[in-house]
Amino acid sequence: MASEPTASQAFMTRSGHRGVRRPIRRNGAPRGAAAVLPLVWLLCPFHLAAQAVEAPPDPRTPGPSRIGRDVALAAGVLGGAFLLDEHVRSLALDHQGTLGRDLAEGGHTYGDWKRTAPILAGGGVLLGVALDGERGVRRATSAFFGVFAGSMSNTVLNWTLGRSRPRDERGVLHFAPFRGNASLGSGHTAYAFAIAAAVDEVTDGAWAIPFYAAAAGTGLARIYGDRHWLSDVVVGGFIGWWVGGRATAAAANWIGVEPSSASPGPSPSARFRIRPLLAGNALGLQVRFQE
Repeated sequence: MASEPTASQAFMTRSGHRGVRRPIRRNGAPRGAAAVLPLVWLLCPFHLAAQAVEAPPDPRTPGPSRIGRDVALAAGVLGGAFLLDEHVRSLALDHQGTLGRDLAEGGHTYGDWKRTAPILAGGGVLLGVALDGERGVRRATSAFFGVFAGSMSNTVLNWTLGRSRPRDERGVLHFAPFRGNASLGSGHTAYAFAIAAAVDEVTDGAWAIPFYAAAAGTGLARIYGDRHWLSDVVVGGFIGWWVGGRATAAAANWIGVEPSSASPGPSPSARFRIRPLLAGNALGLQVRFQE
């Protein structure tokens, strides 16, 4: 006689992978939202960024030393994310709720390039033409190259490392290179942050704020939905932002996109920029206004 399925019994996800889902508790959504707040504080520590002041390069500090310090700090951040992977996953699974899953589904959808790329690409071209004519098309084209480069760079790393997803129940250190369906880094997060970085490069910056917010939401959704580890999201977000931004700038220079200050008519009084902050005494986001 078949027994009743238990709360922790394995289930088959829509993609055919086995995992463990804990039951939705009553009033789970408020507790889930409260549980996510520390994670937001971890990923986006505005309190540190607000205290940081960008200092000019110190001529007494040799370049290699500065690079080595930054690499060591980045390695420490990634190592810390690996150490928190299991804890953050347990926290997310213990606070599942209907509202949280609905919000997470929105993040999954936004980070799926098959669903959103045609809309964003078409909308970007139309908006560019409406606001800036031919140069707007060039900016949109530059952004397209940046998003493509950021996403593909993460895809290559993802496929090469072959890290198992959380729902596979194989632990944080299980890797099967070149096997597909890998986890490190998060492709949805890389794509979303590449969009934000590309928009940040080809506009005066303020346009990128909602895209950065959507990218952060996508990363949280991938963790909440048990699709990725915390470290997957950190790596994917960084690759998407860094490669996407640099590739967009390179494409804009190659295509011949003029800077915003060269546009006819009144120019904005300040250029708003958002940059991740990685300094000797601070880690977070840096928000700047350039006159």
